[in-house]
Amino acid sequence: MQFSSETLTFEERTVAVSLFPAEKRVVEHLLAISPFELGVMTSSDLSERSGASRSSIDRLSRKLGYPGLKEMRKALLMEAGRGHDGGKSTEGGEEKPGDIADRIMQAIAARAQAMGRILAERDEIATLTSWLADTRNICLFGAGESAAVCNAIYMRLVRLGLPISFAEEHHTQVTLSSLMKPDDVAVAVSYSGETKSTLWAAQTARDNGARLVSVTGSPSSALAKRADLAILLPTGSSLPGSAEVLDRVVAMGLSEVLFQCLVSKQPELMAYSMKIDDAFGEART
Repeated sequence: MQFSSETLTFEERTVAVSLFPAEKRVVEHLLAISPFELGVMTSSDLSERSGASRSSIDRLSRKLGYPGLKEMRKALLMEAGRGHDGGKSTEGGEEKPGDIADRIMQAIAARAQAMGRILAERDEIATLTSWLADTRNICLFGAGESAAVCNAIYMRLVRLGLPISFAEEHHTQVTLSSLMKPDDVAVAVSYSGETKSTLWAAQTARDNGARLVSVTGSPSSALAKRADLAILLPTGSSLPGSAEVLDRVVAMGLSEVLFQCLVSKQPELMAYSMKIDDAFGEART
C-alpha cells in the first residue's frame, strides 16, 4: 500500500495495512518504549528486543511508507503527543533535557554493574592481566567507535610502561599485526564481532602466533570464535538503552579495570605513572 498523505501517524499507518506476527511485535515494542530508547535504538537492538529479524524490520518500514528504520524512528519521535516520559515531567510533549540525562546515566550505570558482575564471576580478566604483565608486545585493534575504546585502553596502560601500540588507521593496524610474534597479545574490540578491518588485523596477529583477545557483544561472532580469550560486553534486552551504543561506553571502563589489576599484580609499575606525572609537573595545575 502506498501512503499518499504525510499526515498519517505511525499508528494510523499500522492500522491501514496487514501485518505479519513478527511485524506486530516490532510495532508493539516501538510504541511501548521511551523516547530516549527510541532515539538511540539500532536495528540490532530492535531485532533482539522484539524477536523479529532485521529483514522483518526493514519490510515493516517500507510497508508503512518509510525508507528504513531511521526514518520510522524519526517519525515516531516527531509526532505530537509522543512524550512517553515514564512519569517524568515534560514540556510541550518533549522530555526535559535533565530527565533525558538522568535516564541515560542510569542506563550506563545498569550496564556497568552488569559488566562488573560478568568480570567478577569469570576468570578472563585475571588471565588477561597475566598476559599483559608478561609479554613482549601488545597491539590494540578496532574501528569507528570501537577505536575510541582502544584509545582509552592505550592511554591508560601506556602510563604503566607497557609495550603497547595503537593506530586508528586500519592498514597500520594490519602492519602492526603482521609484526607480532608468538605470545604477543592482540586485543581486538568490535561490538558486532564482524568488522572486516578488525577481523583482518586480528587474524593476521593470530596467524603470527599472538594470543588474541576479543572484546565484543556477540559470543557467536567471527571475532569471538577466533579469540583465545573472549571478554563479553553485557548486551541483552533485559538492560536499558541501546546495547550497541552504551556498551561501548562501558567497554571504556576496561581501561581502568586493567590499570588497577596490573598495579595490584605488579605494584612497581606504578612508578612509571608517577614518573609521567613528574614530567608534566606544574603544567597540570
